[in-house]
Amino acid sequence: MNNSDVIEKKENGQNGNYIVMFIYRVPKKNHEALIRLGKQVNDMFNKVGVLRSEVFRLSKTEDMMGFTNVSKIVSTSNDQEEEEEEEVLLETQTYRDHKHLAEVGAIMEKDKSAIMLYQQFINLIVPNSCIFGEFSRINM
Repeated sequence: MNNSDVIEKKENGQNGNYIVMFIYRVPKKNHEALIRLGKQVNDMFNKVGVLRSEVFRLSKTEDMMGFTNVSKIVSTSNDQEEEEEEEVLLETQTYRDHKHLAEVGAIMEKDKSAIMLYQQFINLIVPNSCIFGEFSRINM
């Protein structure tokens, strides 16, 4: 994945205090199809009000300083050959707050094109490999 593969929507001056994070595995053979789909998804996100969406590929898979690398947790395969044929992606979607996420989610649940894009996404990733979480900003 190169810089042109990053799918991003600027925040338009609005603070994003809430993110939804997804980590999933994708067969490398589906990489280009996922990038094409991502551009359509980004357009849909723009339409429904997601503040920002970004996708990153895992670069290093070694443990560091006593921390376990995420690739060991997300892994769905025990076969080393299959592991080498997959990549791990991290996606973040930024919202104003949980209420904004719920509003956007309600719009997408009723949008047939959003449902179709979701199904295409599910068909491109490794089955049962997606984990997610919702995070609210803390001030430190």
